Amino acid sequence: MGVPEPVRGYESRTHEEMAAEVAAGNDPAAAGQVGQQWAGLGARLRESMELLSSMADRSQEGWQGPGGDAVRAALGRVSAWSEQAAGASFALADAVTDQAGIAARARAEMPPPVPYDPVAMIRETAGNVLGLIGLSDAMAARREQSEAARLKAIDVMNARDSALRAAVPARSFEALPELS
Repeated sequence: MGVPEPVRGYESRTHEEMAAEVAAGNDPAAAGQVGQQWAGLGARLRESMELLSSMADRSQEGWQGPGGDAVRAALGRVSAWSEQAAGASFALADAVTDQAGIAARARAEMPPPVPYDPVAMIRETAGNVLGLIGLSDAMAARREQSEAARLKAIDVMNARDSALRAAVPARSFEALPELS
C-alpha cells in the first residue's frame, strides 16, 4: 500500500465504498509476515556488517601496504552500507507492522453502513395505517442514523490515511558503494 494522497475526498464517496476499501486486502497476519521478512533481512545485513568489519580488522596484521589498505577501505564501505541497509530494513519492518495495525484498526472502527432507502420504507408501510402515521419520523431517524454512520466512516478513513502517512519510514536504502 502506497502513501495515501493527503485529500481523498471521502465526503463524495458512499459509506459502502469506504467500508469495502478498509476490508479489501486487509490481512494483518500477511503483513506481519512481510514485516518479519524485512526484520530478518536487517538481521542478516547486520551480521554481514559485523563479519566485514571483523575481516577488515583482522587483515591489518597480515596484509600491509596499498593493496591491504585498498581492500580494507572497500570492506569498510561495504560494511557501512550493510549497517545503513540493516537500519533501513528494520525501519521498514517496523513501518509494515505499524501500517498493518493501522489498517486493522480502521477495519475494526468502520461502522457498518445503515441503509436509507425512502422508497423501500414507503413500500414496506403501504397498507399499514399505523406504519404510515410514524413513517415521516421513522424516515428522518433512519436518515440521521445513516448519515451519522457515514460521517463516522469518513473520520475513520481520514484518521487511517493520516496514520499511514505518519508511519512511512524516513529512512531508505542508499546506493551500493563503489568497490574500486
